[in-house]
Amino acid sequence: MPLDTQTTIFMICFVYLMLHGAIWLALLEYRSSQVRLWCASGMVSGVAVVLLALRGSVPDIVFFYVAQGLMLVGNWGRMVALRMYLPISQQGSALRVYAIANTAYFVVFCYLIEVHQAEWEALLLFNGFYAVLCFDYFRIGQKLHQHQASFGAKLLMWAGLSFSVSLATRTLGVAMTSSVDDIYAPSWDQAVMVAGQFTAITLSNIAFLRIFLEIAEHKKMHLTHELAITSERAEAMRQKSVDLKQLLQEREEIIRQLALFNKTAGMGALVASLAHELNQPLTAIQLNAELIDSALLDTATDDADKHAAKEAMRDLMKDNQRAANIITTLRNMFGSGRKSLSTFDLNELVADVLLLCKAKLAHNQIALELDLQAGVLDITADKSQLQQVLLNLITNAIGAFSDNYAKPKSIAVRTRLQDGKVALSVTDNGMGIAPDIQATLFELLRTNKEDGMGIGLWLSHTIVASHQGTITFETSASTGTTFSVTLPATTEALIY
Repeated sequence: MPLDTQTTIFMICFVYLMLHGAIWLALLEYRSSQVRLWCASGMVSGVAVVLLALRGSVPDIVFFYVAQGLMLVGNWGRMVALRMYLPISQQGSALRVYAIANTAYFVVFCYLIEVHQAEWEALLLFNGFYAVLCFDYFRIGQKLHQHQASFGAKLLMWAGLSFSVSLATRTLGVAMTSSVDDIYAPSWDQAVMVAGQFTAITLSNIAFLRIFLEIAEHKKMHLTHELAITSERAEAMRQKSVDLKQLLQEREEIIRQLALFNKTAGMGALVASLAHELNQPLTAIQLNAELIDSALLDTATDDADKHAAKEAMRDLMKDNQRAANIITTLRNMFGSGRKSLSTFDLNELVADVLLLCKAKLAHNQIALELDLQAGVLDITADKSQLQQVLLNLITNAIGAFSDNYAKPKSIAVRTRLQDGKVALSVTDNGMGIAPDIQATLFELLRTNKEDGMGIGLWLSHTIVASHQGTITFETSASTGTTFSVTLPATTEALIY
């Protein structure tokens, strides 16, 4: 039975349209521009094949030029769509080569037909050009397979070989005839070319679909993996957040315990002085109480004795208040250690702490200089903690003098309101701080005292920092040391 080449070419067109249309519908949900380019280009090639099968039924200009143009556009589009599977770095140069090669081919083809009417040479060029061009299907499949082995890449390689081998066979057959009277004439090379085109078109479409789905599945798996990793990281971050919160709570508890310990240790040095300081008002209270009791029992008390009793009563209340103030200050300082914010006068805080240190200063023959900001110096902070800071600084200042210190000893306490900040300073004229510990003075367990624990200044620095303030020092062996504390001057509760 003779081979009807034109009918066979129509069947090739049907395969083009059917396969590319089926892929378009199958992948419609992905909304992919790559899929649209592949399918539209395949349909354009199918239309070109129809026109190539209608010679004699369509004008020569449509057969020779329009059909050739559509075939070039269709092949170019499918090549570009396939190369979109490759890395971007491997796309740009190939697209330029496609453009140059297609343009050169079309110009030469038109020249052969229009100028020389050389149909045999044009047919030879047509089959030879597409035999070379379609080998790029194989090269693209090979690169994809090298990047990641897949069945789709192998199918694309076989499709490229089928395209190139069948078209090369047709080129050889045309070359052997040396002329062409009927391009649709049945021949062995025509049969090879038609069979090869059927095979190649089917394989290339299946390959495109398979590669697309493989990549989509790989992306889905990668996304799932990334989501799993993100979930693990989120859980790890949550756990770290919990651990960090627990560590911060433990740190606050450690600081609180150290603060209580430091208070106890610091007050240990003042116990004798405080006992003496409390003993004076308590002794006076006892004597005044006896005097009042005697006056009340004596019925013959004259006016002078009554006046003396009243004076004794006033002294009793005054001494009682003095003792109560000392005890209240001690109770506040030896509280739970938990932060309790309130608004208070910093000058009053200084007076409370100096009340505890007065006897110690007198015992060590240290003169006290007070230079306080005039008026009320309100601040919102933890009063107990700032009392401890000042007590630490004064205790350190007292310890800045050696037993054989020859010059007059003095400690100056100053408060100031400067540039919207409250400044508190404690200055001694002692021996200064040793140079080898100045850089680490505020570190925990760093001290130059034989009986020191290395807690006071570290704790003071921590407390001041938690109040959004700063603590600094200046020291000299000749002039002594000044510690300066700066805090926000506000009566609003800060975020600690």
